[in-house]
Amino acid sequence: MNAVLPVLLALLAITDASFCGFRVAAGRDARIFKADVYRAAIRRGMLRGVFTTSVVGCGIAGACLFAPGLFAQLLVCAQAILWVLLPYATLTLVGMGVWAAAEADARTLASVVVLGPFTLIRPWVIAAAAVVGAWKAPGFTAALVTVAACGVQLALEPWLNAGMRPRIPGGGSGETVKQEYTRVS
Repeated sequence: MNAVLPVLLALLAITDASFCGFRVAAGRDARIFKADVYRAAIRRGMLRGVFTTSVVGCGIAGACLFAPGLFAQLLVCAQAILWVLLPYATLTLVGMGVWAAAEADARTLASVVVLGPFTLIRPWVIAAAAVVGAWKAPGFTAALVTVAACGVQLALEPWLNAGMRPRIPGGGSGETVKQEYTRVS
């Protein structure tokens, strides 16, 4: 059980980062067929998620070297965090499964009922997980590490969003596309 909790939290963090990559790219590209754009955005989010999870994991491993009892305290925090994150993650993945497997009407329902609102509450769920984890922490250092790790996860979507701008095929602006369309017709 000692290794399962950190691995599960790392997988949740990387999955969340992948979804963040998709959300950042959604609606920013004027192409009709966006599958390649979304796959690239998901990969970008996943890679940044792996990077941040690795950095946080190395930081925690380093802190545990200097404070031998810290790992056991962090396991208590991780268990409390999972009580908040697992229901949210499960419902999100079920909604995503319905969206991926169903017809257009069910996709719309999954987007409106689950995926849209869950995108809006994501920061609040992570903040609630940080509060619950810090509240259950047996020590101040464990509470601090828990809040810091959740803060890094919260900062991931703005980091992915930095530098993004609407993209129009051909690299031109909307006016350029309009001029090219007028010239062709």
